[in-house]
Amino acid sequence: MDVLSYQLTRARARGAVFSALRRVAPWGLAFTGRRPLTAHILLDGAGWLTPSQEEPVRLAAGDVVLATAGDPYEIVSEVGADIETITDARRRGSDHGPGQASHIVCGAYVVEGSVGKSLLESLPRFARIPAHAQNPRHRDAISLLAAEAEGTGSGQQVLLDRLLDLNLVYALRTWWQQEHQRAPGWYRALTDPRLARVIQAIHAHPERTWRVESMARTAEMSRAGFSATFKEIIGQSPGSYLTQLRMGHAEDALLRTDATLAAIAADVGYTNEFAFATAFRRAHGLPPGQWRATHRPTLQREATTTAAQRDAVHRSDTL
Repeated sequence: MDVLSYQLTRARARGAVFSALRRVAPWGLAFTGRRPLTAHILLDGAGWLTPSQEEPVRLAAGDVVLATAGDPYEIVSEVGADIETITDARRRGSDHGPGQASHIVCGAYVVEGSVGKSLLESLPRFARIPAHAQNPRHRDAISLLAAEAEGTGSGQQVLLDRLLDLNLVYALRTWWQQEHQRAPGWYRALTDPRLARVIQAIHAHPERTWRVESMARTAEMSRAGFSATFKEIIGQSPGSYLTQLRMGHAEDALLRTDATLAAIAADVGYTNEFAFATAFRRAHGLPPGQWRATHRPTLQREATTTAAQRDAVHRSDTL
């Protein structure tokens, strides 16, 4: 698995709530801004993103906007247009009358854990990926998403979910290429072949006994040169990065499996349960067993809520 795939998988970045709406101008949609990560795609027509604390941003056909959590905002056909909440819009369904129409796709993502937090911190409040800057395959995926959103065939929801996930990968790639200095450190490191070998190796096998010396050998660099380059590009020491990676694996295992602490310790590269518990408590403020007992019920409640939301949205969109 490549590093971007790993990060998105660990962050559980997948579509949770989805809608595809046709609107005839003038129109406006209001969003609470509470979702950790939401993607908006203006499939055709034109519009405006109107944040509550910023100047409006012009949107053209094919533009993608990634929105992280914050103040409420709106997407409108023209500044000053009457608006309705996205909840009411989903309940009402698409407009089918004549006039200047736009189709807009909105998908909220589930993003979890420290890996998800790191991913979100690399994004601004709004990241706009204009159509002209998109990879041709990204534009093809958006076209396919638009076509599928218009259909009613069997398996449609699964296809829409996967296409929404595909959009996120392409959008993140493009944004980080455009805003390289704002990209996560691991992504910046992938542009350096020496560091890329190390990042890929420790992501593939975090349980191995990694030392700075062994990482430097993998990079084919001196120990001092490797440490300095790693910290300059990634923003943290090799040891800190490895610990953070292992903690991400541990979080996942604690929340989603019934594995013992000893088994988890071995899987993430610690020689014994005590060493693992010490490192985990230093990173999280709680021992792993207590952290599991505190966070697992929350995860289960959120999963139940998400499933109910998906069912409600799907029913309202097919009315």
